[in-house]
Amino acid sequence: MSPIKVNLLGQIRRHNERGFSNSQALLLLLLVFPIGVVGLGLVVLLIQRQVAVAPQTSTPPPAQAATPSQEDQPTTIQSLPSREQASTEQAGLSQQEARAIVEEWLSVKSQIFAPPFNTELADQVVASGPLWTDLTKPDGSIQWLRNNNSYYSYSTIRVNRVISYLPSPSMPSIVVSVTEVYTLHSPKGNETSTNTKDWIYTLKEEGGRWKIWDYRKQS
Repeated sequence: MSPIKVNLLGQIRRHNERGFSNSQALLLLLLVFPIGVVGLGLVVLLIQRQVAVAPQTSTPPPAQAATPSQEDQPTTIQSLPSREQASTEQAGLSQQEARAIVEEWLSVKSQIFAPPFNTELADQVVASGPLWTDLTKPDGSIQWLRNNNSYYSYSTIRVNRVISYLPSPSMPSIVVSVTEVYTLHSPKGNETSTNTKDWIYTLKEEGGRWKIWDYRKQS
């Protein structure tokens, strides 16, 4: 065999061997690539499954406080009004109002026991009763002052404090400490006296208005 043929056969053999190697590489690539794709898919699937299984870190909503049942709720007991408050409401006249009536009477005494001896003014603060009788009877206090040409003047007259109050729907009473500085003016001269005494005033409603019914010195 000639050298030319041998050389040609060698080139053909090398060409065939190179072509075989390329085919093997292509085949290997075709086999490996799907396997790689499948493996990658498996890896992604595993990652997704781990993410889905992993506990969520979001903050849970705040627990709603349980609403107590009616049996669990404490029973609220309303405080009962005191005996004094209940009695005052029943009487319809408070201690402050009773004191104001007494103070009104004291403020008009200087006009009742001095000229013109205003009995009409007395009628506004004095109810029909023992006090009214004492003021207006023929030998009462006003008539005695007129007959003796005398009268009273007051430089000080006040309620110092309330000692007690007894409410009543019809005739409440109040005990007060009263200070009076008064002068009796008469033809014999002027006589000034000062005293602080406790007086009990009984009140009565007359003509839709509370008035002094009577008063006396507290023993």
